[in-house]
Amino acid sequence: MAIEAEDLNLFTSDPTVLERFSELEYERAALAIRELADPLRLKLIHALCLDADTPQKAAVWAGISQAVAEREIGAMVDAGLVARRETARGTVYEPRDGHLVVQLHLAIAHGREDPAEPHPKLIARRRVVRAAR
Repeated sequence: MAIEAEDLNLFTSDPTVLERFSELEYERAALAIRELADPLRLKLIHALCLDADTPQKAAVWAGISQAVAEREIGAMVDAGLVARRETARGTVYEPRDGHLVVQLHLAIAHGREDPAEPHPKLIARRRVVRAAR
């Protein structure tokens, strides 16, 4: 599942992400991050994004045993991170939605950065523009 760079810009595609949310929405956001916050799950989601769409292929790509891949992919299906789909060639798995793919890309970007180096700023402070009188 390849996504284009323009598809990663959540701030222009959904400007409401710059607003304050309800407590429930923050709790759900934290849960979504917590479910993915495991190196093994990140590897498996990455594999599924790159068309390693079975536990066997994902295990080979991630360098882990097939049994571990099956267990973790099953847990991610139960958690709503991964979708299971029946095809003519058998059961395949894929990230449930594009938000998960964006989370993966952000996590990988942070993983590649040197913590001692300054991080890029994604959002400049918004200035209030007042109408001229």
